Order: sequence, then structure tokens, then C-alpha cells
Amino acid sequence: MPDDVIVLHDALQQLRDYSRSPLTANRSPLILNLKNCGTALRFLQVHLERCYPGELITLTGDPRLMERNGAPTTQTTSALIMHGVDVPVSPDESPYITMTRRIVQAYPYIQLERDWSSAAFWYEYIAIHGGELQLEGLTDDSLQGDRIVADIYAEYFGVTTTFAPEGVNIKHHTSHIKHNSVSLNFERIPDLYPAIALTCERLGIILHATGTERLAYKESNRLEAVARHETRHDHRMAMALLVAGFPVDDTDCIAKSYPTFLEQFMQL
Repeated sequence: MPDDVIVLHDALQQLRDYSRSPLTANRSPLILNLKNCGTALRFLQVHLERCYPGELITLTGDPRLMERNGAPTTQTTSALIMHGVDVPVSPDESPYITMTRRIVQAYPYIQLERDWSSAAFWYEYIAIHGGELQLEGLTDDSLQGDRIVADIYAEYFGVTTTFAPEGVNIKHHTSHIKHNSVSLNFERIPDLYPAIALTCERLGIILHATGTERLAYKESNRLEAVARHETRHDHRMAMALLVAGFPVDDTDCIAKSYPTFLEQFMQL
């Protein structure tokens, strides 16, 4: 199970136990250590405000998480919607927020999907090394904004996607006409930046990237990390660098989102 899920699960369990403890004058304040889990931080900031007002509860975590606190993010808006706050619909609303609205409307009848942002590293692998892979649990009509990774790799890198009931088949076509440069806006797809940027580098393609402001507030400053080929304890950087053939000195961080990635990668 991804570390991020475990961190949020454990924090909610501690909150449950805390709320059930006797309400006395000397009850100890609760400190929740969220490590480097930004999703848990943003969700719990809203959750505590809505459900635990006035309680002596502190959210803390790794130094990098504290640096990221207050950074612009769609996850806070998503958390507000999940807590019943009437957030007006914006004409240029991000796919992440739209997905949240649809999930809340469909609850409890929710169909779970695999993560398209994690699939990006296998698209990167096929684009750089060639071959063919099958990925289970991904759908063409996904609510995830990162579903666009299939279209990007088909248009620019010659990796086609065939959808089937069980998932997708991705394959590199050697007849693909190579692009000398690629222009992409990452404002709505910041998690795809490491895989796409390193794909371009390995294939000798110039990347013109816009909408990169949010990349500085991720688990690492991903603009700097990609430029310097550094992991910086960032799970997505570690996976992208490994696939691109760069040395990685920290693979433990991958468990944050994709604990089986290393095993699968070694099989290739």
C-alpha cells in the first residue's frame, strides 16, 4: 500500500482515538506527524477546521512538507468539496476538482481506478527503450486529468495506447516521425513533468514547458531536480530518473505512491 495512504489512514485513526478519549482539563494535545504527505496535510487542515474546531491538534511533518504548507494547490479545494462546502464551479476548473465533484456525487457507488500519473513512467520507459507493455486497471473515460499522458505520448513520442476491458496496451512505433521540440503547459498536469521532461532529454527533444509554477512546491522543486538529475527524496523524480537510466541514490521514497514499482521495473 502506498505510504501516503498509510499516513492518512493512521492520522484518521489517531483522530478517532483522540475524540473518544475522556474530555478532561489535562488531556494532552494531539500531534499528527504527516511525514512528507501533502495530500494528508491539505485534507486534514480542512477536516480539523470543519470537524474539530478549537481542539488542541497540531499537524507537523518533514521539513519539506512544512515548506510546502500554504502553497497553491487544488487538493485544498478538493477537501472543501468533500466536506460539503459549496465551492462555485469555475469555467477553467482543473480536472482534479471536476473529478472530486463527480466522485462526491456518485458516492458510495465509486469505481476505483489505477493511477494515470504513475502510468506515465511506463510511457516514459516505452518511449525511451521501445517495446510493449500491458497496464491493468486504466480506462479511456477516466476522470483523472493525467489520462492525457496517453495522448501526449501518442502525439509526440510514438507510443500508442490500445484500450481493452482489463486495461491498456502501450507500444512504441519505430515509424513515428520524431519531433525536434515539444511545447506543453503543465499547469493542470504537474505530476507528469518529470517523466515527460526526461523523455525529451533522452530522445534529444527540446521541451518548451509553461505553467510550471506549482512544480516548486512539490515533494521537491521539480524544475531544479530534473535539471540536475537529482532525486531529492521525491518519489516521482526517483521513478523518472530510474526509467531514463540515471543513477538514483534514494529509492525508498518511491513507496510514497508506488511501492511495487521497483519490483516491476527490475522485471524489465
